Amino acid sequence: MKITEEVLQQFSPFDSLSADYLSKAMSRVSVRDFSKGDALFQRGKKLSETYYLLKGGVDLVAADLSRIGVNHTSLQARHPLCNTQPARVSAFAKTDVQALVIERDFLDLVMVWSESANIDDSPQLDIIVDEQASTDWMSVLLAAPLFSRIPPGNIQTLFQRFVPRSVVKGEAIVTVGKQGDYFYVIKTGTAKVLDSAGYCKAKLRGGDYFGEEALVGNTTRNATVEMSSDGELMCLGKESFAELLHKPLVNYVSVAEFFKLQEDTRAIRLIDVRLPIEYKQQQLSGSENIPLSYLRPKLADMDRALLHVVSDYGGRRSEVAVQLMVQAGLDVLLLRNTDVQEVEL
Repeated sequence: MKITEEVLQQFSPFDSLSADYLSKAMSRVSVRDFSKGDALFQRGKKLSETYYLLKGGVDLVAADLSRIGVNHTSLQARHPLCNTQPARVSAFAKTDVQALVIERDFLDLVMVWSESANIDDSPQLDIIVDEQASTDWMSVLLAAPLFSRIPPGNIQTLFQRFVPRSVVKGEAIVTVGKQGDYFYVIKTGTAKVLDSAGYCKAKLRGGDYFGEEALVGNTTRNATVEMSSDGELMCLGKESFAELLHKPLVNYVSVAEFFKLQEDTRAIRLIDVRLPIEYKQQQLSGSENIPLSYLRPKLADMDRALLHVVSDYGGRRSEVAVQLMVQAGLDVLLLRNTDVQEVEL
């Protein structure tokens, strides 16, 4: 079977992708043939690929040997045959089968590219500033919630690794759709954040930062940042950003630790940042679905008294969500290894 964009859009979550990201996915999908009786994948194995049923029928066999039959004409065939890691079922071909296959990690990357494209790449929106204002950039930077949670030793190393860069009015520092390599802080001067249509979404001044989301999600830039005046930027490379700014801020909690947290008196809000259709197929009991692309507008209204826990079902999207929530001053944990075992929360 020839795979076209129309064919690919019959499956979830490809049906949610824009033309650009659908094209990226198209470049990495393949068709694999299986004979009757063949195993497509086995329960308990960590899957490096995601399988969709194009033609034929399969049996999904669980640990208790119960079986669920899936035919390529059924609604269930719109979704991956297995979406857990490691696989909780084995898949055996009941007939000759054709399967559409894509690397799990690349699909995760495409999804975070797609959903991050709808998120402004600056934590401050619609800020009006005096273009001539003189600001102590270090003081502003260190007062931000993002930096208040960084270990003191990291702060010292951080400032040692920043590299200055002189910039001029009209210069595009990052461009929408381009890969992200640096995290930037404005030392002097001002800049504006432009969406893909060229609309100004924010104005930035000394101490404001940008570019972090593309580094967290390993994605392309979702906005253009253009200098409104001459100035100077402080630039931090991708590796240093991950070491000093991202990893120290992402606090993980295991399923067992989460159960213990529930025994405390503090209220917990469990969040899943995948698309609604993904959430519908597999979810943790008691979780709330807030897709990543809808998260930022809700941050200001989130209850600071709650402990927020983000399910790792969203892969890189979950990490981006945690970063956004930390920047907003929320207390947040990333629930990991939710696919390793059946979890009823």
